Amino acid sequence: MEIHIKDLKKVFEGDKKKNIPDTIAIDNFNLDIKDGELVGLLGPSGCGKSTVLYMISGLKEPSGGSVFFGEEDVTHLAPEKRGIGFVFQNYALYPHLNIYKNISFPLVDVYVDDYLKSYKISKFCKLIEIRNEIFKAINIVKNRNVNDKKVSKLLIIDEISFALNIPFSYSKYLFKFINKYDFNLDSFIKFLGEEIDKEKKRYHKIKLEVDNENFILKNGNRIKVRRKINKDEIDLRVREVARIVKLEDLLYRKPNEISGGEQQRVAIARALIKSPKVLLLDEPLSNLDAHLRLETREEIRRIQKETGITTIFVTHDQDEAMAISDKIVVMSKGKVQEIGKPQEIYKNPTNLFVAKFLGVPPINLYKGYIKEHHLYIGNELLIEKEIKANDLEVIVGIRPEAYKLVGEDSNVGLTLKIEKIDNSTRNLIVVSSSEFALNEIKQILDSNLEGIKGVNKFIVNQERMFVFDIKTEKRIEI
Repeated sequence: MEIHIKDLKKVFEGDKKKNIPDTIAIDNFNLDIKDGELVGLLGPSGCGKSTVLYMISGLKEPSGGSVFFGEEDVTHLAPEKRGIGFVFQNYALYPHLNIYKNISFPLVDVYVDDYLKSYKISKFCKLIEIRNEIFKAINIVKNRNVNDKKVSKLLIIDEISFALNIPFSYSKYLFKFINKYDFNLDSFIKFLGEEIDKEKKRYHKIKLEVDNENFILKNGNRIKVRRKINKDEIDLRVREVARIVKLEDLLYRKPNEISGGEQQRVAIARALIKSPKVLLLDEPLSNLDAHLRLETREEIRRIQKETGITTIFVTHDQDEAMAISDKIVVMSKGKVQEIGKPQEIYKNPTNLFVAKFLGVPPINLYKGYIKEHHLYIGNELLIEKEIKANDLEVIVGIRPEAYKLVGEDSNVGLTLKIEKIDNSTRNLIVVSSSEFALNEIKQILDSNLEGIKGVNKFIVNQERMFVFDIKTEKRIEI
């Protein structure tokens, strides 16, 4: 599903009597999302990213602009009619229900317009259709009986359901025959055929017929009905999404009996159960520890790729956004700062905010200036290349990995004083200082630190260096 957001705006009204002004939470937000893309809305707390998500879902009404799902304008459509799946920050699982019931909950008591069908005949036909796979069920029953006599019938039947991809009630019916009698597949298939004939004769007696797809006919026409989604349909869908999110073995546990990462997958499964056109995730990893965050974000990416659902993912964690997003939207104070592929934005930030927000360790910032079309920090020439701009005070941003040690006699470069060496992370980071620095200077240097002393001179990789106008904070091309 493609999504097109045009000039979206959200204003929270103030109180004139109390002299509280209106708050513009979202201002002129525009975004196009391709079918099947995973897009990360990234920005600091309070930047409006969750507000955008809530307007896309219909849980918040926009003050202006429009939201399109494909060609359909859904701006003022009720959330339940948009075909969305929403995963909230706190998961919102029901603690008294097991995982199966938590996942299936959105389909319980849901009505659909359909044609009347014989579900009994459908069951018999399905078992005949998969007759060549029934040996899997036979082996499951035999192996369980021999190797683990304590295992419950429920779990055996459940295993058959997953192995044969059939509803639990079908597996239960099959299990009864395999377990109680000297099972013969040919005799079982013959028996099913006889049961189908009996059912069809029963319908015929009341002047009804059954067609090849097991729909019931009256006077040659299918009978329209409004019905609840039945248990077999729900069961099959639960097993399908449980397989996708890898929860097959946890369906009969309660939420407090599984890990935080597994709870998150339950929330995703519940969002997927209705086959949504769009999946929305609001900071879904914020309640997990560092290890689970890393593990679960990879699971989210895998699930999204497997299902192909257009997904919007809200986070303030740049690592998360850059690791799993096809495209990121960097936001600040309700406005879009930049849209693009994660690495492209990292390499080519459009302004100072984006440059500062992306990168770990963060970009190093210095007060500099352009004079006679050359870039300086203090009295040191930073690069030999001439710059179009001239006579400007600027902020120079240098990525931590951009430094290379040179001799003191080099006519270009930047002199820095080492303050400490930080080896607490996977990279060896040197913390340095400069009187022109605007933040703490961190450099990712060669691990052997050969030639490093107290004060050092470095040349800078121009592809990892950016210059910003000190007043507008917009990037200046060099």
